[in-house]
Amino acid sequence: MFVNRILCSLGLTAAVLAAAPLTAFAQEAPDYNYVGIGGSDEGFVVNAKVSLSEHLSVRPAVSTDFDFNDGEDVNYVLPITYDFNALDEAGRINPFLGAGINGELGDDSSIEAAVTGGTDYRVNDQWLVNGSVIWSPFQDGSDDVDFIAGIGYSF
Repeated sequence: MFVNRILCSLGLTAAVLAAAPLTAFAQEAPDYNYVGIGGSDEGFVVNAKVSLSEHLSVRPAVSTDFDFNDGEDVNYVLPITYDFNALDEAGRINPFLGAGINGELGDDSSIEAAVTGGTDYRVNDQWLVNGSVIWSPFQDGSDDVDFIAGIGYSF
C-alpha cells in the first residue's frame, strides 16, 4: 500500500512535468486552464484542466477519503475531453464531453475505461465552478457513476 502511494505521487509529478510545456502552447489558443479543489462521492478532490488546443483538453482529477486503512485509498480519472463552444454570449458556460481512464490505487488497484461530461461556469476571468459526471461502464462487471463538483483558479 505504501508503494502504491509513492508510485501515485511519482506518476502525478511526472504528469505535471509532462504537461508543463503544453500550458505554454495552450496559452496561445483562446482558451483557459485551471487547477481546483472540490468534492465528490469518493471524497476530497484536486482537479485541473490543461488545454491541448482550442477544443481539446486533459482534465485529470484525484480524490481520497483520507481513510488510508481501507482498500480505496486514492481514486483517479484522466480523460481527454472535447470542449464545446460556450452556450452564452459572455463565454461563461462551457460544456465538455470526453473519454479516458479511471481507477483506484490501494489494496485493490484497478484501471477502467471512463466516459465523462460536465460544465465549467466562469464566474470571472480568474475563478470558475465546475461539475462533471464520470461513467465507468465496465467497472467490476457493472457500471458505476461518480460526480465531481468544485471551484477552480484559472490561469
